[in-house]
Amino acid sequence: MKPSGPYTLGGTVLSEGAGGPVVGSTVRLYLGTTLMDTATTDAQGRFSFSNLPEGTFRLEAQKPGMAGSVMEGIRVPQMPSVTLIQKPAFDQSLSTTPPTLVITQNGTDPLAGQTFTDAIPFRVQVDTSKDYVKPMRFIYVALGRTPGSGFLTATATSSRLLFSDTEDTGNQVLSGSAVAGLGDASGSEIYLEVVAYDFNNNRSHYLIPLTFKNTNSAQRNNVQAPLGVTATAITLGQAVGFYSVQAPLKLNAPLGRGLFGELPLDPQAAPQGSNLYVEIRWCYTNTTPSARPFAFDIERSTDGQNWTRVGTVGGGANRSCPTNPFNRPFYFRDASADLVPGQTYLYRVVARGNNQVASSPPSSTTPLPPFEAPLLSPLDEAKNVSKTPDFQIGHPQLQIGADGAAYNLVLWDTLTGDGVAWQTLGGSLLQVEFGTQGNGIPQGEALVYGLNPSTNTVVFYTDTAGLVDPSKPNKVPVDVAQGTVTFPYNFDGFAALPKLQALRTYAWQLYVSYAYKYEGDRIGAYSIQTWPSSTSFIRISRPGTQVFEFTTGE
Repeated sequence: MKPSGPYTLGGTVLSEGAGGPVVGSTVRLYLGTTLMDTATTDAQGRFSFSNLPEGTFRLEAQKPGMAGSVMEGIRVPQMPSVTLIQKPAFDQSLSTTPPTLVITQNGTDPLAGQTFTDAIPFRVQVDTSKDYVKPMRFIYVALGRTPGSGFLTATATSSRLLFSDTEDTGNQVLSGSAVAGLGDASGSEIYLEVVAYDFNNNRSHYLIPLTFKNTNSAQRNNVQAPLGVTATAITLGQAVGFYSVQAPLKLNAPLGRGLFGELPLDPQAAPQGSNLYVEIRWCYTNTTPSARPFAFDIERSTDGQNWTRVGTVGGGANRSCPTNPFNRPFYFRDASADLVPGQTYLYRVVARGNNQVASSPPSSTTPLPPFEAPLLSPLDEAKNVSKTPDFQIGHPQLQIGADGAAYNLVLWDTLTGDGVAWQTLGGSLLQVEFGTQGNGIPQGEALVYGLNPSTNTVVFYTDTAGLVDPSKPNKVPVDVAQGTVTFPYNFDGFAALPKLQALRTYAWQLYVSYAYKYEGDRIGAYSIQTWPSSTSFIRISRPGTQVFEFTTGE
């Protein structure tokens, strides 16, 4: 007879570290070798088990076409909810059994349940007698956090260890930034987390409890409140890779009213699902050694009264506090599976030493759902198109609750491959805002404007209400009711030729396309459809980006 009890365990299966839900995955729950229950993930990738006894459990997820995923060491009732990552299989004909790991201090001495001071020795070995797909891709190791993509899990003051193409890490040590801000002088229970991927993307995730004593003297410091805390939600139409071999891309983007700067993104993409994370940035400018925090705790709330800690990073200080929030020195990315579009979240950062001081006021952000601006005209494979065509796209800003969207359209000559015939504003972004309460434009009206790179000035191309330009320019026509925007060829004067060549085939696409939502005067949320790819050999943003070809007439 199966043991039972009063506890529950819920969770979510995602395709990436901040990826879309995996629907229809079969999740099995084991207590030792006993199969306790089986569930199937719903449309949000969620599952739930009830009537569980106290104990240490194992979860396995399987779905045709997907790699296998296993999580070992789930403590019930201490862990009421978990997140499993289940990636697409690299080769569906290969095994979907995740690798079995042996995790010790040095190949012999146990790690679980032990006490360590300031450093943790470890060794991770793949049990080569068990089924898995050789060679191993990655083994990640971190203390107090789930390790993975550097973009999602690295911070300015904390780190994780990564081992590639190996079945044995050898004897290693977690210390320095890998343990910064974690544990305390008297010792506290914390989990060492190990994540491993084999060649078929089968994933193993182990949670190992231990007691960690941290003697860092900053725990005796009297600290002050962090400054300049900003939370920005970022929804990506293509999932961020849980592991990435490329450096993050920085996209020049509007950060608020009249403010432009660099927005960091991870260029690694997967085709399925959308994903969402919140980037929290802050400053701590008191560089006096006795005021330096031991740790920063990042906390989230939906009501401003009840706060949940979503992360901890090592403490630090830096005199700089730039205007661009994405350049502020300290950061954390909240990729929690329970983040949902349309819900307003409040974030604060608590500096911790001998005392604890929270930032105030909290920073709010309301994530946007996925955004997609479809190409409408000229249609794909259209013939006899004008040599000065109008390019029309859908602009679903209002439907997703955004305050505007930014675009960059590129047109290239297919005969020359990478020959650019026209790129709007010479590569700068054109912002389109239909009236909302957030942007201050009257309902039914619109503004279209952008930064002219030649003059470094903002030019208003359309102002239907005469808010900025009483002459009500209409160089970029909009239809608010239908939700469309039309870019007349060379409206900005940046085309290579005054007219396209006759009987020539061209291709056009949105090189950049994303929606945004204001929080006061700053942009607090982005929903990104597409952005430039550093790996593309032609001017195409992403493999999944719409590209329409047409041929001009005589």
